[in-house]
Amino acid sequence: MRLTVENIMDLLKFIVTTTYFSFRGVIYQQMFGAAMGTPISPLLANLFMEWLEKQAIATAPVECKPKFWKRYVDEVL
Repeated sequence: MRLTVENIMDLLKFIVTTTYFSFRGVIYQQMFGAAMGTPISPLLANLFMEWLEKQAIATAPVECKPKFWKRYVDEVL
């Protein structure tokens, strides 16, 4: 069976919205963001940062646009 884009989006939504953790014996559901330490979190963070950078550079005034832009994980030059 081939996964469609819709299947992948449904799976990602399920992964991000069903994160639970315990603190001092009480179980909580994480309501916002991706959980630290999960394998999907770095991928989602990179996708978001790429989108954010493109938006910021595309909408920046001409005098503020960077001439050189490089990013490695969470470092920007």
